[in-house]
Amino acid sequence: MTSPLLIIRENCTGIDAWLLDGRTKSKTVQALDRVSYEDLEAAGEDSTLFNAGVASVIQAIDPAIKNDRNLEVILLLPGSRFYFRHTSLPFTSQSKIRQVLPLELSSRFPKELGPVVTDFFRYELQIQQPVPLVFSGSIEEEVLESYHTSLTGAGLTPVVIAPGALTLVCAFLKENKDNKNNEKRNFVFLDMDGCEMALTLVVQANVVQVRTLAGDAASQLVAQTIRQMLLGFWQRFGVTDPFHIYICGDLDEFAQREMHEGLADLFKFQSDVTGHDICAPEQQEPLTGPAFVDVSQSLALICPELGMLNMCRGKYGSGSFIRTYAGYIMSCCALALLAFILFMVNIHMDISHLEKQVDQKNQAMAAIYKRAFPDKKTGKIDPLLLMQASVGELTRGGSANAEAEIPGHVQASNILLELSLCIPETVDVQVDRMMLDKARMILSGSADNYNTIDQVKGFIEKSLFFKKVTIGSAVAGKGGNRVDFKFIIEI
Repeated sequence: MTSPLLIIRENCTGIDAWLLDGRTKSKTVQALDRVSYEDLEAAGEDSTLFNAGVASVIQAIDPAIKNDRNLEVILLLPGSRFYFRHTSLPFTSQSKIRQVLPLELSSRFPKELGPVVTDFFRYELQIQQPVPLVFSGSIEEEVLESYHTSLTGAGLTPVVIAPGALTLVCAFLKENKDNKNNEKRNFVFLDMDGCEMALTLVVQANVVQVRTLAGDAASQLVAQTIRQMLLGFWQRFGVTDPFHIYICGDLDEFAQREMHEGLADLFKFQSDVTGHDICAPEQQEPLTGPAFVDVSQSLALICPELGMLNMCRGKYGSGSFIRTYAGYIMSCCALALLAFILFMVNIHMDISHLEKQVDQKNQAMAAIYKRAFPDKKTGKIDPLLLMQASVGELTRGGSANAEAEIPGHVQASNILLELSLCIPETVDVQVDRMMLDKARMILSGSADNYNTIDQVKGFIEKSLFFKKVTIGSAVAGKGGNRVDFKFIIEI
């Protein structure tokens, strides 16, 4: 059974927390008490409002779950904490993008920043001229480190630190991934989270742009910001796809109706620009129409493998190397096991083939032995050994290696006579030493120069008495006037 997953979402007013029980298809979401920063006492020097809020959330968890040392947490932060950028790169390699992207983003941030942590995802829109596109999110490492330290100090294991609005969009896309309706593939997702609003433009089920609106006048800028986002996309890519609008937030019926009426003109605006008839969704009594997204359903789909922008990277990673790349490791192990099995099968087949060849040779030798010695039985003895023994008995009185012995000896006087006949008297050569051992002879001496040594070698090779002549060495003598040589002659 998988351990529960704690989901914490922070904004400028406080902390919302949910406990996701189980990660199977049947998930239950338990809403914990909301922690408002106004209700907390002033934090001390060694604590912050976020630390105090996390401690209050942990107190609301069941003690049986709270005692679990491996309680994992997903932290959802406001979109204003991140810097979102949309770029295009001329390659699709994930490793190369991760190397080049920091250089591309360094000049696109609105201000000078220190070290940042960046995550991204790559996609490609189905347009007339498809271009590899990259959507990235970055957060200052100092901010990320403070959140990470607070969670680990509270005994939690952060597995995801991501933008809250973008995470809800990814969960909404996962919920409707099998839906072929364009309304669930091309839309604007408005997240009403506390003191800020986040607008996410989704095209062909891909996140293209994220904009945050904060302050008291944020609600008045929503319609204008959506117009700018749609016009920018239509002009950049040369397409006029219509977009639906989804609203996510804890709104009462009056607020929902007011928001619905405030965005009604956007559908007429899209009809005028695109030429498509786009109608606002019909209102229902009470107003719970398709334009409003249930937050609890989206929360149930959130998991570390959702595919959102996750800032738990590098030293802030959520797990070990084995856990992070468990799928790749299992695939490599499976391939290695398959390769080993194929290797062993191949060796077994080779051994079986060689054994068959040996059996055929043994059968052939046994047949020859029976024809040569019909009166003798082979039994279980190797036919080759029987053949050698029988032939040895007939030829050399029982020696099985008769063919390896030298049939006779050559007299040294005959060798000297042959050498004197081979080497002419006019050649200036002097033989000092001769060593004879069965079928090989070593001849040492001196000559007037190197050419003479080559001539003597050629004279000896012409004789049928000698099989092979090799010059073992040829060096200048001690006096310097002659050349010492050594011949290795096979008789």
